[in-house]
Amino acid sequence: MLKNYIKKCEKYSILISILMITLSIFLIVNPLKSIETFVICFSIILLINGVGNLISYFSIDSTERLYSFDLIMGLMTIISGTLILIYRTALIEFFPIVLGIWIIANNLFKIQIAINLSSIKGSNWLWLLLMSIIMIGLGILLIVKPFSSTIAITSVAGIFLLITEIINLIDSIIVLTKMKKFD
Repeated sequence: MLKNYIKKCEKYSILISILMITLSIFLIVNPLKSIETFVICFSIILLINGVGNLISYFSIDSTERLYSFDLIMGLMTIISGTLILIYRTALIEFFPIVLGIWIIANNLFKIQIAINLSSIKGSNWLWLLLMSIIMIGLGILLIVKPFSSTIAITSVAGIFLLITEIINLIDSIIVLTKMKKFD
């Protein structure tokens, strides 16, 4: 029984790995289209969620509606999904800038922490300081070159996904072959 469960899980894992390898290749080969596809999928998910909230609101008892926020949440989610779908190109261009600002702000706080830790012996504050400075540089790069940075990040994510899924695929195949030896 346990063997059948493990076999079933590993076969499912192989299928998912193959799909994820396909996705990673798409991310590497066509990063800009991948980002646009992601934004479209995200907006569709928001629209579906919003419609679900509206259905939920109108299908519950009127006394329960007094405590439900599904109507406003549904409308806000539908509006957000629609705006993201309509303005997806601007969102794709604007997102790296927002991400760059967030990375810079976050790492400025880390620089402050590193400076505060500098008085504590053995705190590795210098390592934190150097990593924060590097991250601020990457944040600036995202702001200055948002388009090329977005493509690079997407391609790198695709490469990492490809590597991890090939390892997962090999691992699942090994487990299945070992399971066959026990049969």
